[in-house]
Amino acid sequence: MKKILSITAIVITIIVIALIALIKIYITPERVKAFLVPEVEKALNRKVEIGEINISLLKGIGLKDFAIKEADQENDFVRCKDFVLKFKLLPLLSRKVIIDELKLVSPEIRIKRSKDGKFNFEDIGKKKETGEVKEKKSADEPAGLPVSLLVNKISIQDAKFSFIDMMNDLPDIKSSADIDISIESVDGSEVVSKGSVDLKLDEVVIKKPAEKKIKNIFAGLIYAVRINLESMDVRIDRADLEIQKIPVSITGKIKGIKTRPEINIALSLPKTKTADIQKMIAPFMDLKVPGLSGSVAADVKLKGRLQKPESMKANGDITLEKVGIKYQDMDALLDGNIKFNEKLMDFKLKSTVNKNSAELKGSVSNYFENPEIKLDIYSRKLFLDELIPVGKAGDKPPAGSAGPVVPQKASKEAEPLDLKLTATGKIRVDSAVYKNLTMNDFYMQYKFKDNKLQISKLSARAGKGRLNLSSFIDLSKPGYTYRLSANIDSLHADAIVNSFFPKAKDTVFGIVSLNLKMKGAGTLPESIKKNLAADGDFNIKDGRITGAQITRNLSLFLDVDELKTIKLKQASGRVKIRNSNARLDSVFSSDDISMNPSGNIGLDETLDLAFDLKLSPRLADKAMSSEISKYIKNEEGWGTIPLMVSGTFSNPVYTVDIQKAGKQAVKKEADKFIDKLFDKQDDKIKKQLEPVRELLKGIFR
Repeated sequence: MKKILSITAIVITIIVIALIALIKIYITPERVKAFLVPEVEKALNRKVEIGEINISLLKGIGLKDFAIKEADQENDFVRCKDFVLKFKLLPLLSRKVIIDELKLVSPEIRIKRSKDGKFNFEDIGKKKETGEVKEKKSADEPAGLPVSLLVNKISIQDAKFSFIDMMNDLPDIKSSADIDISIESVDGSEVVSKGSVDLKLDEVVIKKPAEKKIKNIFAGLIYAVRINLESMDVRIDRADLEIQKIPVSITGKIKGIKTRPEINIALSLPKTKTADIQKMIAPFMDLKVPGLSGSVAADVKLKGRLQKPESMKANGDITLEKVGIKYQDMDALLDGNIKFNEKLMDFKLKSTVNKNSAELKGSVSNYFENPEIKLDIYSRKLFLDELIPVGKAGDKPPAGSAGPVVPQKASKEAEPLDLKLTATGKIRVDSAVYKNLTMNDFYMQYKFKDNKLQISKLSARAGKGRLNLSSFIDLSKPGYTYRLSANIDSLHADAIVNSFFPKAKDTVFGIVSLNLKMKGAGTLPESIKKNLAADGDFNIKDGRITGAQITRNLSLFLDVDELKTIKLKQASGRVKIRNSNARLDSVFSSDDISMNPSGNIGLDETLDLAFDLKLSPRLADKAMSSEISKYIKNEEGWGTIPLMVSGTFSNPVYTVDIQKAGKQAVKKEADKFIDKLFDKQDDKIKKQLEPVRELLKGIFR
């Protein structure tokens, strides 16, 4: 047996030596080149150049300066400095291809798209029409490789790739890469590959909307995959990707990659600094958000067809750890966890903005198509001054600007919303502070559906007072429409005015109660005024108006300093707003004055009011001469002056209603005459004539 094996080995050695000698003598580089170049050019329909060819059964095949030309036959489409193929000879006898090494040194590929949208590789392999009918591949012919294949090592050193788009739709790219991989196919139906790729984007030129150049983006990949050549299914056993030092791991399957790709993969992002993620994205996007901090981690599984995003199913877990942003005076943090599956996303987060913090709990269902959001917010204490920025007087315009920034007025109504989502939830705040107004036990219940926002309940306490409100806003129509119903019970007027009407700060005091119903439409000032309709009634107790222009001008008009501050024991009235105009009917009373303002107040602040101002004896003597006072004073010494107010809130103009004042004087003298006439009668007759007395007095009213 040993002798037979020895003889066999000697025979094989002789055959190999003979083959090597035959190849050396007959298969010369010149003959191979003369045969190979025309055949390759015919197959590719492109000009091909080969510098040197080295053929050895032991060392393999080597090509130098290999190039495929462009269609113009001048410029290079593909060029490779060195191409080396080392294989084993004996396995070929049993239809096995074992390649020890496939090595490419400095390969270059140049892809170009012309102005008419054609790529420079589209004509490769195309034949001219000859009328010949090509033999179709039988449907029963199995896919796959005709031989077993094993490539121990594929190495590509200093590869160059460039892409130029003359249509300027896609970015131009210049990149380089080093690749070390292996490929194995045992039975010809499946290919197994693993290895590593180091990629560098030397330059990316984004042309739209404005030209931007991005340089030196690094990425690395270590992978292991299996590809079924019959079904073209890919199994990813390992894909560790690192982009700009940010690692992402991917495993899973991709089915039908050539037809309708369907993925079932898992992605894992270990705990990563958000600043690093921002640094990676920033070159490609104009991020206006500086100062990111904290970290994020994620484990996500995706399943579905890439061509139909709505079919995608996902589940996973995202963790945010002190994810923060600093911008100007704002310092915000977000902590928490987001869990999601194919149907539902649950989140539990804690948000902190400066001194404010809130807990956000909720869920999002159907989030790939028409999201349904449930969001509840809770906070122990909010400082709204920090959350609602207000421009300060004397703020300087930005550097380089010609003057103060003036917001541009909108020229048309707001466009209707078309958001395919629904949102419901509750907001609870134990205490909220806005300027000097403190609200406790704030509660709001809301619903957003079909682009309509409904606040079914909003309530809060301020001191001993309480606010209740409900509203509805239709955002699906141009300019929007809205309605509101509010009830204010025993709130301090100064807190409301000082917080929401700073121009009138420290002018109005008292305990206010208010009922209001209103509706309207529009977002432009003129349309708001035109469409606003409201009905309300109010009541003020222990009130005071001081330092307001309307009281200062009244004091000047009557020359009574005490009228600069008007104290009110009680005030009540009704307001009706229609057609940019508010109708007021009211009564104000105190120890020293009483008045009943009624008339119209324009929403542009114009005034058209009339009222009888009744002054106590102490003030009446100061406001009128003794000659006039005898006509307008009553028996108790109270004086009545009929006034009219025009102008505006900022500059009210007072005048005496002469006609009404004259009637008052005539009535007073007539009443005195009638009383004097009837008082001469005895008591019995006086009682019988009392209806006549009242009738006569009524004539002069």
